[in-house]
Amino acid sequence: MQDKPFDVPETQPDGTPLKPITQVLLERRATNHFTDEAVPDEVLDAILKLGAQAPSGYNLQPWRFVVVRDAENRKRLQAAAFGQPKVAEAPVVIIALGMKEEWQARADEVFKEGAERGAGNPDAWQQAKDGALQFLNGMQQMDVWVNRHTMIALTTMMLVAEAYGFDTAPMEGFNPAAVKEAFDIPAEAEVVALLAIGRGASPEKAYPGRFPLERIVYSERYGEAWKE
Repeated sequence: MQDKPFDVPETQPDGTPLKPITQVLLERRATNHFTDEAVPDEVLDAILKLGAQAPSGYNLQPWRFVVVRDAENRKRLQAAAFGQPKVAEAPVVIIALGMKEEWQARADEVFKEGAERGAGNPDAWQQAKDGALQFLNGMQQMDVWVNRHTMIALTTMMLVAEAYGFDTAPMEGFNPAAVKEAFDIPAEAEVVALLAIGRGASPEKAYPGRFPLERIVYSERYGEAWKE
């Protein structure tokens, strides 16, 4: 597996500093239309590399990603995404997949290498792996498990893209079977979401507002006011 740190650009393509996470969270909007400005290869690599650093259960990383940049392929994806213009407009669209079986073949590597790196007992990694697999294989909703973890990684990619000054649109409006057929995706995969990345076309989307904390946060138990 990959070591860290690894090289990623430390500024936006125009040389300005990366946006801090607070600015990203306050300014990010789901972009409806994109210009045809390309995403530089080094920025796309950084989005993928940093997104792949997202946490996952037992570090099993049950996600895979198809990066779609070719214009004709984006049109095929657009057809499977109910004709949404942003799929064809954005220079990059990532198909996020949750793998319900493939991760098991890599479990030995994950647990053994993790233990060697100090993230476990080198003499007990096999037992740790067996316990994890026993627990996970006993779950009745593996599709839910892979969805949770894949969305963590895809959300990380979205925030990284925004930090580099690009706009994004996470999408759940698509026909999973059509996406699988168009891009040779194996049957075991859950097509979790799409993420369009590029420069948003004007005008910028307005801030729609959010509920205040007293409407969504409770203290100690559900229903107890967070703050009086």
